[in-house]
Parts: sequence; C-alpha cells; structure tokens
Amino acid sequence: MRLRQIEVFHAIMATGSLRRAAETLHVSQPAASKVLRYAEQSLGFALFERTGGRLVPTREAHIILPHVNSVFDKVSDLRKLTDNLRNARDGHAITIGCVPSLGLSIVPRVIQRYRASHPGNELTIDALHGSEIVSRILNHDLDLGIVFGTYETQALTAYHIADVPLVLIDRHAKHGPVALRDIDPARYIGLSEQDPTARLLDMAWEAAGCSSLPGVRVRTHYMAAELVRLGDGCAIVDGLTALHHPGLPVPLPLKPFLAMPCTVLFREDHALSHISQNILTLLKDEINHDLKSLPSL
Repeated sequence: MRLRQIEVFHAIMATGSLRRAAETLHVSQPAASKVLRYAEQSLGFALFERTGGRLVPTREAHIILPHVNSVFDKVSDLRKLTDNLRNARDGHAITIGCVPSLGLSIVPRVIQRYRASHPGNELTIDALHGSEIVSRILNHDLDLGIVFGTYETQALTAYHIADVPLVLIDRHAKHGPVALRDIDPARYIGLSEQDPTARLLDMAWEAAGCSSLPGVRVRTHYMAAELVRLGDGCAIVDGLTALHHPGLPVPLPLKPFLAMPCTVLFREDHALSHISQNILTLLKDEINHDLKSLPSL
C-alpha cells in the first residue's frame, strides 16, 4: 500500500464513512473512493464491504489496522521531528522538560531571568516525569531535560547541577536528623516505585534493616507534600519541594544524610547551543541559591 492509500484507509476507519474521511483529508469523495479502490486492487482483497451505502470493515481490514496505526505513529513522530528541526534552525528556540518539583519553583525563575535579557527568543517548557523526559529527548521533542537522578543511557549526556537533600516532612517530628527506622510506617506516604527517589529510599531502608510498605504511593513530590499539608501523614521529599510548598512543617534532615542529584540531560550527538548554556548557568545559580535557603541540614 502507498502512503496515500494508507491515509485514506486510516481516515475511513477513524471516521466511519468515506464522506467524512474525504473531508478529513480535504479531498473530494470520488477522489478518496478511487484511492481506496486502487488500494484494494493492489492488495488483492477487499478492505470494506459495501452494505446499504455504508462501508463495513472486513476481517482483513481489522487485522491490518494495528500495523497502519503504527505507521501513522511513526509519521507523526517524523512530523514532530521536522517541525522541531525547522523551528530551532536559527538557534533562537529551545524546548525544555523538567520534573514537576522544579517546574513549580526553580524553572519559572530561570525562565524569567533568561527572558529579561533575551526577550526575542522562544522557550517552550513542559513539566514531565523523568522517563517521559528521556523518551522525548531521544525523539528530538526536547532539547534539555531537568531531572532528579541520572537516567544513564548511551545516547544522552548528563550534566550534574547539584545534589538536593532529601528531607522528612512530619508534623509529629520536631527535631532532626531523623533515622529511617524512627519513621512511622503506618503514616508514611511513599513515592511511585518508578521514581528514582523511591529507588534510593528503598536501598536506604534495606541498609537500615527495616522496610517501608506505604499505604499510599504518589507520582510526584508535590503531591506527597500536599498530603502532608492536609494532615494525612509524613513523607520524604526533595528539599526544594519542601522549601516552596506553603503550609508544611519544618523539613528535617535524615540519618543517614540522603540526596538526589539534579541533572540536566541532552542528546550525546548534539552540542549545547548558547541558549542552552545560558539556561544551565541560570539553573545552577537558582538551585544553589535555594539550597542555601533550606533550614540547616
């Protein structure tokens, strides 16, 4: 099947009729019908049964549909790639992905400072989870990714920004440092098992000779902090989240001291542009400023 034939088939399956498929593709209905007829002739079997003026997909049509959807996904990826290459060709555009904890505090200040001195450049910011950031960098959808953890892969370069302490937020605890074994497991709010922080904490719990089986797990440090603010237990989050989330108890250090690396990721086969280098400098400055503002850890 040729790409145009695939487009017509996909549009009919998606819209349910030849007329709506033609409208979607901005072609006449006879033209779409002709493409469909040629597609069926080249395949040697029918894709649709003509019943009462309607097109009913055949068994063969349903079998090839997943493969056609896969082709369309790849075409969509290609369009995104070419759009990204075209829009960033002059070096004055950048797309950044950051984990939510940083998107609620640090990154907006970085963007504000950058825009003040470079008002003509185009910036696009997305708050995403770490694995999504890695995937989108590899797919050329992002230029930079700001994450907690390293996400080591051969295709990416990791630039270390700072080590961000992990802290306990708990209205019942008044003094630190707090040993992991002294945290009430019945009140503990955990992070998603896919989160790099959760993996670090699991190793720390194991090293301390105890285990944590939280009754609640959440995907973001921000949500864990909000549950604590509402009085629903205690949580271990990054210090920046604890610093910028209003209404929390004073964050307490852990024993042993634990920290997560804040890392900027970018493609290994791409040199950093001037705009990316400027963003990195501002990011490091803002994070270090906030780390100094944390209560003594």
